[in-house]
Amino acid sequence: MVTTRKATRLAILGAGDLGRQLAHHARATGGFTPTCFYDDTLATDPDAPDARRTEVDGLPVVGPLARSTEDAHAGRFDAALLGIGYRHLAARERLFDELEVEGLPFATLVHPSCIVDPAARIGPGSVLYPGCIVDAGVTLEPNVLLNLGCVVAHDSTIGAHSFLAPGVQLAGCVEVGRRSFLGIGTVVIDHVRLGDDLRTGGGAVVVADDPGDSLLVGVPARRVG
Repeated sequence: MVTTRKATRLAILGAGDLGRQLAHHARATGGFTPTCFYDDTLATDPDAPDARRTEVDGLPVVGPLARSTEDAHAGRFDAALLGIGYRHLAARERLFDELEVEGLPFATLVHPSCIVDPAARIGPGSVLYPGCIVDAGVTLEPNVLLNLGCVVAHDSTIGAHSFLAPGVQLAGCVEVGRRSFLGIGTVVIDHVRLGDDLRTGGGAVVVADDPGDSLLVGVPARRVG
C-alpha cells in the first residue's frame, strides 16, 4: 500500500516582506502548506459587524500574533514560523521565547535546493533559503535564518535568533553570537568567535574575534560607531 505524507499546515507570524517570502519558499518545499498569517497591524476583529477579511498573497490574516497559540492548540495549523526581520531581533527573540513557552510548535524550513550534511543540527524555527550549504558538525540554534546562498563550514555555530544575509560565508569552527546580523557577502575566517548582538556591513571580512554589541565594516573588518 502506498501512503501519502500529509503536508504540514504552516502559519506565519508577520505578513510583511519576510512573512511573504517564507510563504513562498514553504510552498517550494513540498512538505508545507501555508495556511494563514497573524499580524498585529493588519488583523481585524472577526466579530465586528463591519469586519472584512484581510488577505496577503492569497492567504488570510486571521488575527494578531497573540492569538496564534490559541489557534494552534485548537488545531487550526500544525507549526509556525516568525516573519519578523533582522531590524527587530530583540523583539523576535522575545516573541519566540514567549510563544514557545506557551506551547506553540515551530517549524524548520529547509529549501530543497540546500545541501545540509546529516551531521548538522538545525534548531526549531530556523529557515534556510535556496542555495545554502551547511557542513558537518554545524549547529544552527533556534530561530536562525540563512538567506540566499549562505555557506557555513564545518563545526561552526550560529547563535539563536541570528540572521545571515545573502552570500555570507563562514569558514570552519566559527562561532556567531545570539541576535547577530551578518550583512550581505560577509566573510568570516576560521576559528573566529563573535559575541552577541554583532552587526557587519556588506562585504566585511572578519579576521579576528569580537565581543559583540558592535558594527564591523571593511576589509579587514574594523569596529565603527
